[in-house]
Amino acid sequence: MSDALAAAQRELEELRLRLAEAQETIRAIQGGEIDALVISDAEDSEPPRVFTLDAADKPYRLLVDQMHHASAALTIDGVVLACNTQFERLLRRERQAILGQPLQQHIDPPGLPVFEALLRDGLAALAESEVMLRRADGERLPIVLGVRALHEGVAGVCLLVVDLSEQKRRERLIADEATARAILEQVADAVVVCDNEGTVLRASRAAHDLCGTNPLFQRFERVFALARHDAPGTRVDLDAVWRGEPLRGLEVSFDRPGGKRAELMLGAGPLVVAGGERLGVVITLTDITSLREAEDELRRRASELQAVDRRKDEFLAMLAHELRNPLSPIQSSLEIMNLQALDDPLANQCRDVIERQVQQLTRLVDDLLEVSRINTGKIQLQMARIDLGAAVLRGIETSRPAVDAKRHRLQFACPPEPVWVRADSTRIAQVIGNLVNNAAKYTEIGGDIGVRLECEGGRAVVRVRDSGIGIPQEMLAEVFDLFTQVHRSLDRSQGGLGIGLALVKRLVTIHGGQVEAHSDGPGLGSEFVVRLPLWDGERVGPEAPRVDKAAAAGPSLRVLVIDDNRDAAELLAALLGMLGHKVQTAADGPSGIATALAFVPQLVLCDIGLPLLDGYGVVADLRARPEFAETRFIALTGYGRTEDRQRSQASGFHAHLIKPVGLAKLKTLLRPPQAGEFET
Repeated sequence: MSDALAAAQRELEELRLRLAEAQETIRAIQGGEIDALVISDAEDSEPPRVFTLDAADKPYRLLVDQMHHASAALTIDGVVLACNTQFERLLRRERQAILGQPLQQHIDPPGLPVFEALLRDGLAALAESEVMLRRADGERLPIVLGVRALHEGVAGVCLLVVDLSEQKRRERLIADEATARAILEQVADAVVVCDNEGTVLRASRAAHDLCGTNPLFQRFERVFALARHDAPGTRVDLDAVWRGEPLRGLEVSFDRPGGKRAELMLGAGPLVVAGGERLGVVITLTDITSLREAEDELRRRASELQAVDRRKDEFLAMLAHELRNPLSPIQSSLEIMNLQALDDPLANQCRDVIERQVQQLTRLVDDLLEVSRINTGKIQLQMARIDLGAAVLRGIETSRPAVDAKRHRLQFACPPEPVWVRADSTRIAQVIGNLVNNAAKYTEIGGDIGVRLECEGGRAVVRVRDSGIGIPQEMLAEVFDLFTQVHRSLDRSQGGLGIGLALVKRLVTIHGGQVEAHSDGPGLGSEFVVRLPLWDGERVGPEAPRVDKAAAAGPSLRVLVIDDNRDAAELLAALLGMLGHKVQTAADGPSGIATALAFVPQLVLCDIGLPLLDGYGVVADLRARPEFAETRFIALTGYGRTEDRQRSQASGFHAHLIKPVGLAKLKTLLRPPQAGEFET
């Protein structure tokens, strides 16, 4: 019984305490000391509920609720006790979902330390700082929080929230505007922004400098009077630009205020915002005056270089002519000596020496002109299906005097069947001749030279190997350069200009082939390898003609030699006379025509550079006469350029021969002309 009484007394005491708390709460409510009630149940999992109380300060509550800025009352722990409508809108949540919840859950995590510090500082004095708020939809919003302590009622703070998003947007716009202005100030091109009617709204510093005035709010065409580059004096039509059509790369000209003309590259395009609205036109004017002046200067220099190159070609042609003229009588003298039986061994030795030196000098002149012609692209290949072995043999034979002079042993090996390639037979023989001549020159007396022709991997391969002085490794990459000699010395014992291998390289290259140099070093000999594409099976032209030398010689002819070099004319006449022909000579153009009219020759050997009337004029005059319809006219000259040959053919010559001419070549031409023929 006593236990039940004790329990009843405890329950009564608890009821008295609750009644006292209720009476105190009612008193506080009646006294206006309480704005809201937070009701929670420790045994209930539901969040605490907050009830706001209407009292005498209701007008103030309405005022706060209608404020432009968001506002809220918080406990010192950050729990929201009350908030206005703007606060709800700011968080994009219902008020019931906000009240009783800590505001920390809506603060971006990096800003939580700042928010906690604001709550602490706000209890003592007004504090504010900038943090990032997270809305219900996850959007991040920059805000400024102003915090001040609540001086009545529960311990807490009053929160004032200022939305900075608009301010930030304006700041970004201002920054973008400043950046755009800075770009316009720094950009080298003249940049002009116009509205859709062509009024200038903005212009870069370069645009101001170009027109020499402030172009803002003026018509673009008025301040920038542009003329077409391809039609000076014609204004540029920009109507399509104002309609929004793009314009790219139009060359225009503009007269600066000082009178100096500027060459410009005009570009234009519509200025379109994100929504697709066209706000205006952006025009760029790139100053290309310096570029055009540089191009003009390059053209001027190119013209000067062409003139220099032309004078160089003319000089080389004249040099060759002057060098070949004295070679012609020497060659004729040698041919006469060869036809005479010389009993004196010393005379025979002198004759052989002269013959070798004439061949060497002739080769030097020919090589010098060939390199010039190849470098300027003036050489023309007579491409045909040829037996490479036969061309290699001809090349070896041209170098036989150099090989024999130093008593070298030369061996040639090739497949038993023909090796067909697409090539110019004369040029390939020239390549092999230069390589064999080079091997003979740089090999000590009594050395070995080997030439081998074979097929490898769809290509014809010619190897020229010698036992000579070799090539240092550092020079292998340079031996084909023009005017390069590996072993250059003051005694000039080897001779040459350093152009033979350069000529080989260029001739092989224009045939679509490759040439390489190999050597194990000084004193160990060298090897040059030429690779050419094999014939692919398609006929690319006639096979190289074969000359029957035995049948070349014909009956006795009446021959007229016209040459202002008396020695050359008389010795050639003597040589032809020894072959059984009737020969007369003349020393200039008019006397040549007069002699021809009286003599009526069957063959005319005529120099080009004649006094009074050149060889072209002589042949044109004679071929116009019916009595010379069966006469064969041959240009015998020191001029050997392609244009010289072409002019000879156009003037009526049947052949164009370069001095000096060997007897074997001359014999093939001692015959009547054939229709449409022209030989070189």
